[in-house]
Amino acid sequence: MYQEKKDNTKKGKREISHITEKERYKIEGYKAIKMSNRMISRMLCKSHSAINAEIRRGTVEQMKSDLTVVRIYKADHAQMKAEKAGKNKGTGLKIGNDHELAEFLEQKIRDDKYSPDAALAAARRRSGFKNMICTKTLYTYINDGLFLGISNKDLPVKRDGKKRVYNKVRKVALNNRNGKSISERPAEANGRTERGHWEIDLVVGKQGTKPAIMTLIERVSRKSVYVLIKNKTQGEVMAALSRLAKGTSGDFTDVFKTITADNGSEFLDFNGMKTAAKCDEIYYAHPYSSWERGSNENGNKLLRRFIPKGTDLNGLTEAELQGYEDWVNNYPRRLLKYKTANEVFAAA
Repeated sequence: MYQEKKDNTKKGKREISHITEKERYKIEGYKAIKMSNRMISRMLCKSHSAINAEIRRGTVEQMKSDLTVVRIYKADHAQMKAEKAGKNKGTGLKIGNDHELAEFLEQKIRDDKYSPDAALAAARRRSGFKNMICTKTLYTYINDGLFLGISNKDLPVKRDGKKRVYNKVRKVALNNRNGKSISERPAEANGRTERGHWEIDLVVGKQGTKPAIMTLIERVSRKSVYVLIKNKTQGEVMAALSRLAKGTSGDFTDVFKTITADNGSEFLDFNGMKTAAKCDEIYYAHPYSSWERGSNENGNKLLRRFIPKGTDLNGLTEAELQGYEDWVNNYPRRLLKYKTANEVFAAA
């Protein structure tokens, strides 16, 4: 399988991710002299991720003369596994001999953190491939180990197929008697028929640390906006909303019409939030009813691919967060008929 990639050693040289038998013996020799994986990738003009995957596959346990066990990369073992996988990739498979498609899917799933479904959507948008497979087939191939560069470990968490059951709660939060309930929210917001209705939440970092990410998800397009805040306080939330208002081109009141929040203390100053966001109204979901802000919940899961729970956000930069926001908003999503949030938001 071949793919055009940026080469860090010689400008303009084509990098081939497929590893030959001769190169496997070179890797064994390099590892014997304690060369790092990154240096090996440069020596062989391969991507760092491809070398890491190759060494994982070709590593075996061997017992030394003193009866201690060591893990070592063996070229013959790696070649045997590669040949076995290659036989499985014969013409009987639906993907056929379309190695370009296989390489594209591997890169999207392993390096770009796409789900198999989204990777296939990206492949269909690009076109030009000799073959195409369905999502179920791709999952089967990955599960059966037919791809050399990816495995189930590279996939987002698989669902077990059972839909979560919620017990609907209809009561007012004791600390939020004056806020407007989500049951009063206009039909345009509930039915996702009008752009400009948002859901707000906080993504918190490692326990005991203060920084957090304020996330806003637009209900029609699922467009995400992320703002790094110093702590989980009302003042920080309103300051972040004010920064958004100042940085938005055009009529901000047309972009932000309503915001739906949970009953966390950081969101309880609804008058302050309305002023900061220049929006018509703030609505509050019922306590213990996270499904009422489902867009926010699902959108945050995409962000968590880059910021897993327990991540210390003290080292996160604005530029990095902007990169994650761009990724999420340009990610093809099935519920949007494989369009991106940016495309739907622009057309709404």
